Amino acid sequence: MRTGFRKLAFAVVAMVMPGSAWAACTVSDTPNTSLGTYSSPALQKSAAAYARVSAGFDCQDALLSLLSNNTLSVTATSTTNFKLKLTGGTDTADYVLAADAGGTTPIAAGIRFFYLRGSLINLAGLLGNSTRNVQIYVKPSATATLATGTYTGSFKLAWDWNLCTSLSAVVCTGYTQSATPVTATVSVSMVVTSRPVAVVITTRTTYDPISSTNNPRSIPGSKQRTTITLTNTDIIPVDANSLNVVLPTPGRGAVALDGDGTASPAFVTTAEGSPASSLAVTYAAPASTTDDVDFSSNGGTSWTYDPTTTPRSVTNVRIRPRGTMAAGSSFSVSLPYTLF
Repeated sequence: MRTGFRKLAFAVVAMVMPGSAWAACTVSDTPNTSLGTYSSPALQKSAAAYARVSAGFDCQDALLSLLSNNTLSVTATSTTNFKLKLTGGTDTADYVLAADAGGTTPIAAGIRFFYLRGSLINLAGLLGNSTRNVQIYVKPSATATLATGTYTGSFKLAWDWNLCTSLSAVVCTGYTQSATPVTATVSVSMVVTSRPVAVVITTRTTYDPISSTNNPRSIPGSKQRTTITLTNTDIIPVDANSLNVVLPTPGRGAVALDGDGTASPAFVTTAEGSPASSLAVTYAAPASTTDDVDFSSNGGTSWTYDPTTTPRSVTNVRIRPRGTMAAGSSFSVSLPYTLF
C-alpha cells in the first residue's frame, strides 16, 4: 500500500491535464512526424522501416534503479483504426507501433504496454536508460495499391507512471506519479510516390571505316554502340521477368548483327552495376524465338522479324531481362548499329 505522502500526491495529480507537469514529468501532443516516402509496392510488401517518432512523454528526474520499483506504461488507441488517409482522397494505409526500431517489441492497440515494471520487468534498455523524450516507432504498410500523394493520421498514447525521483541509500524517498493516464496525441504522415525503374540511354561511336577504332567519328559506314542502363530506385526488388525494354532504331542507323567493329563480334553485351541486379539477357541468333532479344519491322506491332537478310528494316529491338532485379541495383545492356 502507498504511504500517506503518495496518497496526497495522487490527489494532486488527479487535477493535472495533458501537457502539464508534475514533479518533472510532462505529457504533450507531438508535432507531425514524417514516416518517410515509399512506393505503393514497397508498402504492400511491408518493406518500409520503423520510423522514430516522439511519443509525447518526458521525465527529467526519474532514477531508473532496479530497487526503485519504477513503473512506466502506455496504452495506444486510434479513432481511425491506426490508418493514414490520403489527403483529398479515400485511399488508406495501415501502420503498427513498437517500442524498438526493429519492431521486436510491438505495442498492440488498446493493450497496456510496460516500458518499466519494477524488478520483475525492467525494459530500461528500450529507453536508453533515460525517461527523457521517450520515443515510439511506427511502421506503415498497405494491403492494396495506393494512389500517390500525402497520407496523414494520428493516434493517442495514454501514459501512466510511478517513477522514483530521489534515493536514500537503497530506498526511494520520492516519487512522481500519475493519478490517471495522461494522453498525448501523436501526428504522423507519409508520402506515397512511384519508383519506376530508371532508364538512361547513351551512345558512343566505336568504329569508322577511315580511323578504325582509333578515335572513330560518326560518319557513314561507322558503327556505334547504344547502351541502356536500368536502375531499380526502389527498396524492393522488381518482380521477376517483368521488364521489357524497347529501343527504336536511330535515324540513319541499322542494327549491326556482326558487332560494333571492335575485336568482339558480339551483338548483345551486358554489364552489372553495383550492387548487382541478378538480371540476365540471353541472345542466341537473330531468328531465335527462345532468347530474350526480339526484332520488329513494323514499329513493335509484332516481334517475329528475322533481320538476317535486311538489317535496315528493323524499326525496334525488344530486350527482356530475366530474373528479379535487386533493390537499388543497376544493369546495362548494349546493342551495335551501323550508320549510313
